[in-house]
Amino acid sequence: MDIPSNKIVVFHCCNLRLFPEGGQKEFLKAWPDLNLVSIPCSGKIEAHFLLKTLASGARGALVLACAEQACQYLEGSMRSRKRVDYARYWLEKIGIAPERIEFVRIWPVSKQALEALLKEFVLKLESLGALGAPEKV
Repeated sequence: MDIPSNKIVVFHCCNLRLFPEGGQKEFLKAWPDLNLVSIPCSGKIEAHFLLKTLASGARGALVLACAEQACQYLEGSMRSRKRVDYARYWLEKIGIAPERIEFVRIWPVSKQALEALLKEFVLKLESLGALGAPEKV
């Protein structure tokens, strides 16, 4: 799984229904550096998926989970939060900015709200600079 170094990977719960029919393709035209990965529940994300995403060359990974009160599986968003925190812990241990992995709980959002969220994340990643080899500890 080689990902170009300018890519941002967004893992999102399919229950968020972010895009109306056919809307994802149109959205990706405006965001060519974005990979959208729909998962059955954000609670299915594993820390090693996030770490492997960065190891494969992505600039950052964003996990979009349902708001706690809206999670269809009751604990999915809480579980995914813990796994994101665990992945961030390991990034910090190896000398990579943990901010490269972000977790956001959201209600089903509009296209404009999603774009604002992505722009903020892109700015954060740009401030961190290029993702190179970790410093020796």
